[in-house]
Formats: sequence, C-alpha cells, structure tokens
Amino acid sequence: MKRVAYVVHQSQGRLRLRLGWLREKPNEGDAIADHLSRLDGMEEVEVRPFTGSVLCLYDPTELDDSRILDALRAFTRADQVVLPGEESPAEVEGEIVRLALFNGSEVARAATRMFEELDLGVLRATRGSVNLGTLAAMGFLAAGATQVARRGKLPLPPWFNLAWWAFRTFMISERKVIDDERAEFTDRIEAAAKS
Repeated sequence: MKRVAYVVHQSQGRLRLRLGWLREKPNEGDAIADHLSRLDGMEEVEVRPFTGSVLCLYDPTELDDSRILDALRAFTRADQVVLPGEESPAEVEGEIVRLALFNGSEVARAATRMFEELDLGVLRATRGSVNLGTLAAMGFLAAGATQVARRGKLPLPPWFNLAWWAFRTFMISERKVIDDERAEFTDRIEAAAKS
C-alpha cells in the first residue's frame, strides 16, 4: 500500500493530517509523534493510530506547514502528500471504500433519509399514535392473514413478505447509518420547531 498523507485542515499554528496506514501499523504513531515533536517551534503532536489522525500545534513564528510536511515525508517515507482540494490518488481508493463501510454508503444514507421523511409523515397523519414501522408491520400482518384465510393454507412467501424481509434486513444491517441520520434528522426537526 502506498503511503499517502492527507492534509485535512490547515490554519496558522495548527495542522491536521490523516495517515491511513497508521490503522494497519499503529506502533508507528509514537515514533512519528516523537520525531515531529523535535522540530523547533512544535508545541504538541497528538497521534491517534485508530483513526490515522495526526494533529500538530506549533508556533507559526518558528515553524510552518511545509517544514512539518517535509519532516513527515522524510521520516515516514510517505509517497505523496495530498493537500485539501486535490484529488485522491488511485492507489488509495481502498480508503474511500473503508470509509463508506464505516460510515455507510451514500445510497444507504439517502434511503434512510427517505424513510425518515415517510415516518414523519405517518406520525403527523396519525398524531403520533403510529409510526412507519408499526404501520408496515400491521399492514403486512393483515395482508398475510387475509391470504391465509382466503386460501385456507400457508402459501409460499408473496412479494410483500420478501419486500418486508428486505426492508428489515436493511434496517438491521445499516443500524449505525440509521442512528446517525436519526440524530441529525431529530436535530433539524428540533431546530425547525424552535424557529
């Protein structure tokens, strides 16, 4: 894996980097912190190997970003430093996939927002007595019971059962995304209610 250092944020006296390889080699974090701490003007270096984050706080009258990046590149043998706004190199597209797996895919987040909006509509229409999950479960149960009553036997699963199982599997497998979107959605609703 190529070593790429991403500059996440730059401001006077503060530089945040992302080093994806630290997740696979967390023992390098202390050595990087020690090396960068020796630079004249460096006040603090905080390395979090689990996230690959490196935060440098420094005196801008004695040190600048370019010297920090040069020292980092030389010490870690980083192949490339990617500045904000630059495109990611093809070699690190795996990083994008890992982030999507950790944070959820764009489609999962969009689908979650859609179901949140539907849920809000159902809650408003029923004055808070029924939500989308309860309504869907009751609807599928009623449809299934009607079909069993009409035929007098248990049939093979119809499309709506399969659709429900697909929906339920999605809700279980994307729990983190749903919880994150729910918190964001709740914050928006509370902000709208206050204004």
